[in-house]
Amino acid sequence: MQAPSSEYLHLLSRNPVFTAAKSVWGYEIQAAADPVGLPPDQDGVGATVIAGDYVGLKNILARSKKMLLAYSREQLEQSVPRAIPAQSSVILLGPACQQDPSLAQPLARLVREGHTLAMEWDPRITPGAPCLEVAGMLCLAGPGMVADAGLGDALTRGAAAKECLVRNVVTRSEAESLLGLGATLFQGPFFKTAEIIPGRRLSSHQNSRLQLLRGVEGENPDLDALAKTIQADVSLAYRLLSYLNSPAFGFMRKIDSIRQAITLLGWINVRNWLRAVLMADMAQGETQVEVLHVSLRRGRFLEQLVTSNDYWNFRPDEMFLLGMFSLLDAILGVSMTEALASLPLTEAQKKALTASGPTEYAPLLALMAAFEEGGHSLDRMLQDLSLDPAAARRLHLEAGAWASAILDLGRAG
Repeated sequence: MQAPSSEYLHLLSRNPVFTAAKSVWGYEIQAAADPVGLPPDQDGVGATVIAGDYVGLKNILARSKKMLLAYSREQLEQSVPRAIPAQSSVILLGPACQQDPSLAQPLARLVREGHTLAMEWDPRITPGAPCLEVAGMLCLAGPGMVADAGLGDALTRGAAAKECLVRNVVTRSEAESLLGLGATLFQGPFFKTAEIIPGRRLSSHQNSRLQLLRGVEGENPDLDALAKTIQADVSLAYRLLSYLNSPAFGFMRKIDSIRQAITLLGWINVRNWLRAVLMADMAQGETQVEVLHVSLRRGRFLEQLVTSNDYWNFRPDEMFLLGMFSLLDAILGVSMTEALASLPLTEAQKKALTASGPTEYAPLLALMAAFEEGGHSLDRMLQDLSLDPAAARRLHLEAGAWASAILDLGRAG
């Protein structure tokens, strides 16, 4: 359950893309700004993913989701995207390559083989690009671009209508309005907004998972009692024992009891696995699972940040909880107050998570959000908090890779 080795990170981040039905269409894998803040170079992302240097690749392919990847001109000429299964492969072509005659044949061949060609929309270049005829998707940098002249004609050019992906969608209502303007796929922070239905109550299954999570997060957990509880839950016991008896661990003898599992693996590692499993079990739908990914990334980031900086003497475990529970309302579909009611948090922690007043946690929670939003406010916050920008950015990237890995482990079995 340790963080993936930094040599496999290659500064990549995954960005979920949603359909109008709120299911996950796939992921755009992007190069993030490197730890010293230099602009990201997207052209080599596809080849880096193919090389196996991306945490979560196998899981995405196993779930038959799409992968939107950029390649360099040379990689496209050499048909490098063939290394990705055609049904999962979406090739992102930037404006600089859209009118390159040397790419016409290799792109057409890849499309015939089943790959999807996606073009980064540029109103000055894309409408006249020869490869527009075979493209299956146009990608817009932001909602404002849906009003660009020529976009409507470009979407209908060719044998079939093209998908239209709009990035940086902020609210759910904005996504709904874009749907009426021709958008079919959506990316942005809108999915993290809690969709609370008045009168909705947690299911008995969600309540049981919350109660077990309460025991897991207790100050001094009764390991024997927890082991018995997990052992009595057929689904949890099966997944944990399957996970531990996998070849990855190489134990000489079969692990056949939960108490033995806790002893061999260690409570901290078992707890990390349980956190992911219990939270995932409470999530209802693919959107909520993506919210969970963000939550785990937040928790890991805050945990490692205070560990590295001894920041204000905050305990790493309490900061992990704050990050992990920061989107619990969006995962459960109820108010944050109701979601936190049965969890072992202090009043100050609950106050911070419900945004009901200033707390000592506010600066770090604001920093956590700023990392997801980007922009100049992040640089100012890092400076105000006397944090090393390069180290903090690295921690955030590692937290994202850790969240992907821990969710994959949570699905094991």
